[in-house]
Amino acid sequence: MKKTPQIILMSLLCSSLFLTACKKADEPAKTEQPSATSSTDQVLEKLNERPVKTFPATADDAHDIALLEDYDRRFTEMSDEMESELAKMHEAGTLTTEFEQQRTLDNVRSSLTMLKDLDLKTEQGRYIQGLLYQYWENQEKHLNDKPIKMNRSMILPTIYKRKIN
Repeated sequence: MKKTPQIILMSLLCSSLFLTACKKADEPAKTEQPSATSSTDQVLEKLNERPVKTFPATADDAHDIALLEDYDRRFTEMSDEMESELAKMHEAGTLTTEFEQQRTLDNVRSSLTMLKDLDLKTEQGRYIQGLLYQYWENQEKHLNDKPIKMNRSMILPTIYKRKIN
């Protein structure tokens, strides 16, 4: 399964945002080591420089985590089905660039709809929902602004969960 560098970079960026949103405020900051870093590492370092937003633990945390995990599972299943469909069409020689782009855009819009439908009860849950929504809105804008031949995989970064004590 090939992944374009752009999708991989977006996945890394979004994953970094999730980690930052869920990181405990009392963790010590990492000291920077002077070394040659790639552009991806530099972007991730900049993202990690943002102040960590702290959220109080609530009784509804488990509810929101369950909904976000369910969203992740359903979206992954939907994406895998789309990828399988596109791969079969590619092997059969019936896949067109336009169809592939439209299916990818449909996948992004489905993610946005699924996110809108989540009934999250906590500030942290809504914050994560907003980050995911913002990510997929940017993907939709990119696909609408610049139609390009897309890879057959649209990856949603894994949702990182904080443990409830």
